[in-house]
Amino acid sequence: MKKILTTLLLFLSLISFSQEYYRDTIIERAIFNEVNRHRDSVGVHIVKFNPDNTRAVSWGEVLIQNDLDGNLIYHCGCAAGIEIIALTVVGDDMEVTMSVKEIAKQMVSLWDNSLSHKKGMESKYMTRGFNSVYIFKSPRVNNRYVAVSVFQFLRDKDYYTNLDWDENEKVPNVFLTDAHKTN
Repeated sequence: MKKILTTLLLFLSLISFSQEYYRDTIIERAIFNEVNRHRDSVGVHIVKFNPDNTRAVSWGEVLIQNDLDGNLIYHCGCAAGIEIIALTVVGDDMEVTMSVKEIAKQMVSLWDNSLSHKKGMESKYMTRGFNSVYIFKSPRVNNRYVAVSVFQFLRDKDYYTNLDWDENEKVPNVFLTDAHKTN
């Protein structure tokens, strides 16, 4: 019985440590709301949640892999609107130590203190947004827990529809080859 329990505990610990990262939708929503609070505080309309975004989540996973491989994170430039990204330490090497609210405020503060990110976050032309957030241990910061956020803003849907533009593509459909249109 003792061997079974020991084996079970070992198996359980291996499973829990095998997950290198996870997406945190609670932090995503908190950052989304904090961005809207910021926009409202500077006199810009808030953005609506964009459920049609297909790029932010997959790009977040690319950024994690880059970080785990020892590379820097960078913008994908793969969507029609504006993208702002940030990576910040949220814990030590054992656990996440910041609250959801603290993480959200930290991300918005990082963007607010970067001129290009601030300009994107406060753009009056953007009406919709989607945010993906992943938590993982980064080898670039001594295996401490970090959060990486990919926030993508878009204009009204009609803007893209009138241009025959799939908003999840970087360029209007007229510039895409047939191969790109089917993918």
